[in-house]
Amino acid sequence: MTPRLAWVELARATDVGRVRGHNEDRHLVRPPVIAVADGMGGAKAGEVAAGIAITALDGLPGNPRPGDLRRAVERANGDIRRSAAGDMGRAGMGTTVTACMLGDDDRLYVVHVGDSRAYLVRGGELRRLTDDHSVVAELVRGGALTEEQADRHPQRNVITRALGASDKVSTDAFQVGVEPGDIVLLCTDGVSAAIGDAAIRAALADGASLDDAAVALLAAADESGGDDNATVVLARVGEGQAAPVPEPAVFVPATPRVAILPRPMVEPGARTVRAPEPGRVLERVPTATSRILLAGAAVLVIAGVIAGATAWAASRSHVVQADEAGQVRLYAGLPYSPLGIALMDDGRPLGVPAAVVTAEDADALDQGIQGEGEATALATRLIWRYGMPQQWKVPKTGGRP
Repeated sequence: MTPRLAWVELARATDVGRVRGHNEDRHLVRPPVIAVADGMGGAKAGEVAAGIAITALDGLPGNPRPGDLRRAVERANGDIRRSAAGDMGRAGMGTTVTACMLGDDDRLYVVHVGDSRAYLVRGGELRRLTDDHSVVAELVRGGALTEEQADRHPQRNVITRALGASDKVSTDAFQVGVEPGDIVLLCTDGVSAAIGDAAIRAALADGASLDDAAVALLAAADESGGDDNATVVLARVGEGQAAPVPEPAVFVPATPRVAILPRPMVEPGARTVRAPEPGRVLERVPTATSRILLAGAAVLVIAGVIAGATAWAASRSHVVQADEAGQVRLYAGLPYSPLGIALMDDGRPLGVPAAVVTAEDADALDQGIQGEGEATALATRLIWRYGMPQQWKVPKTGGRP
């Protein structure tokens, strides 16, 4: 009897990146199922949507059937929609999901929505298993862009499908044959979009273990700029017992992710030699100088809290509007400049003239501050309607973006 295939080596790692204030990626390693999810929505709780997707997959039975994987993803879509409908703070949230299961028939079952990816490595060759559901991917498949052009395109992060975007989700579900020695890689676009397939192949070739490969992939994404959250899950196919679920691989970034608090300006003095009498507490008698210092410290603390809250809000807010040249851009941040400090980035051009948009929809660019999910959805609609060449507005398959 041929031994059953299993995940005989597993690794996982995630990093918030250099730019994002929090990590909206989530992942699952629970043999025979592995998955990654990349939440979107910023202020609309993308991490909540990603968590809902992973929770639905984690709830599968210990020996799931192939159809269970797809049903779990579809169930997660409904859960995300209901959660968003019941909380205004979560309206517009969504997530990608790419999930794989090693079946009893020694085949790999994949369910995929969005632009996270699944790869298969066999004999040193890297094969991409999933198709990105994004604007630029549609253009590549239609022949309007090359892969190299897509990697540099300003709309490369604008996706056309996600869990939570509509009441019914269209999933890619398929199966592939696997062999002992194959490696399956799942990653969010913080890895794939940052470093590309060639760098992914190199990282996997150089890794002595899957843990080493996971760390190498995060290091490469970090060296490319660390513009997004980055998450990888790696699984090696083999004969025998399934490997235990590992702890996340330790990745130490070149750029620290957590600010280090400064040492106190005044070091504690020497301890009092004579202990206080029972029932008494030694107190310093307040002076005018100490009161001024306390008031100054309180002002600094309040200013720090306000600055931190403002930075947090800016990191989770987006605006779609026209720039000075009359082109539509997707901006991240708040449209304010307190004390001359800009809280908004330079924006990503959508390749859409503002005059064309306002001529047909006068209110399209007056939506104000939005969460990432809502702003991305609006940007996608404007690109698809006004920015794409006419011959590519309807893909050859007849599907809708």
